[in-house]
Amino acid sequence: MNRLPPEYDATPGDDALEAAIDKRLVDIDSGRYRTNVASVLRKFAAWSRDQHGITSPEHIDDDLCRQYARDLARAEDRDEISPETARRYFAYLRSFLTWAVYEGLIQTNPAKTNHAEDPLPTDETESDQQYWTTRDRDAICATATARVDEAGESEDIDRTAAYRNQALVFLLAYSGARSAELVAVSDDEDRNGLRWRHVDLNAGTMQVFGKNRTRESAPILDDAIRPLRRWKQLREPDDDEAVFPRLDNAAKALEPTPSITTQSARNVLADLCDWSEYDFEEPLKPHGARRGLGREIYRENPQLAQDVLRHKSIETTHEGYAQEAAKRTRDEANDIIGSE
Repeated sequence: MNRLPPEYDATPGDDALEAAIDKRLVDIDSGRYRTNVASVLRKFAAWSRDQHGITSPEHIDDDLCRQYARDLARAEDRDEISPETARRYFAYLRSFLTWAVYEGLIQTNPAKTNHAEDPLPTDETESDQQYWTTRDRDAICATATARVDEAGESEDIDRTAAYRNQALVFLLAYSGARSAELVAVSDDEDRNGLRWRHVDLNAGTMQVFGKNRTRESAPILDDAIRPLRRWKQLREPDDDEAVFPRLDNAAKALEPTPSITTQSARNVLADLCDWSEYDFEEPLKPHGARRGLGREIYRENPQLAQDVLRHKSIETTHEGYAQEAAKRTRDEANDIIGSE
């Protein structure tokens, strides 16, 4: 399997590239920064060695750096890392190679070219990223439901697909899950889509294949339970069937039952936005649902937002909602000053 750099084991290896990384880490004073750089560079070294046979800094060229940037972008596209994180990982590599030039290990920095950096996700601030508003969430869920209703009255609409898409939209809207945790990722055989055996509708929970490639418990909020239950009753699926399967022209699941992909999920949302009677500023995207739900919960309870989004630390949650954190700090400070 072609695993991507963020998912590699960071255990040090034993080659010239690893030796250079160790030497570079000695020169970094900040302990926390050193730890972050060490993890990223050692994963890069493992990826370079296993996927491309590269074991020395002198063999790193701009094509390898471009492939690294492309794989980081794919990880971002699968909602496994943020655009900011993808760019930060690449910056660690670029800084390491600049150091390697100063040390005389390489002649020029292959990561400092437009060719190498071009695949990276574009620079997005928090305000540039899409966050589903409460209105967006209500509107897209109402649209998916209207599509189901119309499918019952018109032969022009695939009834089975309408129910499936309604369940998908509601689960995206009311779980905080990443799309790559619910549907398949085309270039990652381990991410083959959520299966019914992973879903407990009575408990309102599911076991998703998380960002760190382990099974994690994730909530299913009440609003998503009914559409999922109706979809399950319609399908009468086996436990191993994908929750969101691809459908053939007869509206029956293909055998075996592959899941739709992250791109298909985007297409479902785009089609619903286009069909909807509501106006959207732009087509809604799957990850906007997670961001929007997280921001809404964060405003009331940052710790709960961390739990719902399954962040490893509250700092990650604060970083993801920097503007909301600043507003919350301002409000709390005003309360203190105003009470004096």
